[in-house]
Amino acid sequence: MKDKKIKLGLILLLTVTITSCMGKKKFDWKADTSAPMEYPIEVFEGSLGGYYFSEMGGFSHSGWGSRGGGMSEVHEEAPEILKMTWLSLAEGKFYTGNWVLPQEKMQQLFEEGFYNGPPDRHSTYTDITIGLAPKGVVVVWMTGVGLQVEIGRYQAHETTIDPKNVYENAKYMFKEGQTTISLAGSDNMISGLKEKIITNGRPDVTVYDTYREKYLWKPKVILPEGSVITTLYIKACNGEKEDRFEKPIELKQRAIPYYYEIVWNDKNGQRYVSRIAFTRNQKYWADALVGKGNGEELPLDFDKNEIRGIFKTKIDKNIPAEMVIKIDPTKDNDNEWVTDFYLQQTGKQYPLKEINQDSGKY
Repeated sequence: MKDKKIKLGLILLLTVTITSCMGKKKFDWKADTSAPMEYPIEVFEGSLGGYYFSEMGGFSHSGWGSRGGGMSEVHEEAPEILKMTWLSLAEGKFYTGNWVLPQEKMQQLFEEGFYNGPPDRHSTYTDITIGLAPKGVVVVWMTGVGLQVEIGRYQAHETTIDPKNVYENAKYMFKEGQTTISLAGSDNMISGLKEKIITNGRPDVTVYDTYREKYLWKPKVILPEGSVITTLYIKACNGEKEDRFEKPIELKQRAIPYYYEIVWNDKNGQRYVSRIAFTRNQKYWADALVGKGNGEELPLDFDKNEIRGIFKTKIDKNIPAEMVIKIDPTKDNDNEWVTDFYLQQTGKQYPLKEINQDSGKY
């Protein structure tokens, strides 16, 4: 009997050993950095899950939540350790940090994947996006086609780097006046950014944390009778994105949206698209709304847009709310198809007027 117990124990130990050696399922993914357009950054060094970022070859100012440069694709399980050191050009400071990510949560998201359109397409995440904001704020998202979800928020600290100890290709970052030159170059590259900064300054450095605030709401789209939604794509100011395609969209905690793309078929099968951006800046969003751009970037004036004020002062975070969007394709002017647009909660309506919109056949 004793020998049998010993043998059984050895078998169990061997089974556990083999299982642990097999490891977790691996996926193809890569990492990208993201930074606000008004607060460009340059990565000095970084690694995710032991894989190092390539040399950036310039600054990252893709827009908060939008992907910039990063590391090449790897075939690995979800990463556990993130290390980043970067230069915040607008602040003239280096930040650094070393964080443990929620690996089990990320691994579960990789394995579960998500619905990616009819008839029954299923995809998983392909990117880990690392947001680097002023004051050392770090936000990590997992990104797939039409979907981006926040994984966590982390804090870096200021650091000083001795130029004598840096690698050759990074020495230019420490030349006198280089930060000012790089910042000016970044501001000039984005249409309307320089003028906006001259007029209004850069956004408050705390705004990227307040953008993470969530409210209990969902959109409600009103279309002509017999019409069917095929895509309802929402981009939020906290960097999250979602597309429910033809499925009903649920009531849940969401950040404030800054962009909608609604694709729908009328009762005769004609397909249309309506795009809505929360901005007063018609010039900045013109290309995105007529399909010449990708509409990814958070509007330059979003921190002062009326929708933020309405959410913050009128909407209770814990009471259900709806954002009602009524679309009428019989209007002659295609930038007037959205005829009614308002937030409603507990019987009260709050009109949303500071928008740009464009609609037409798809």
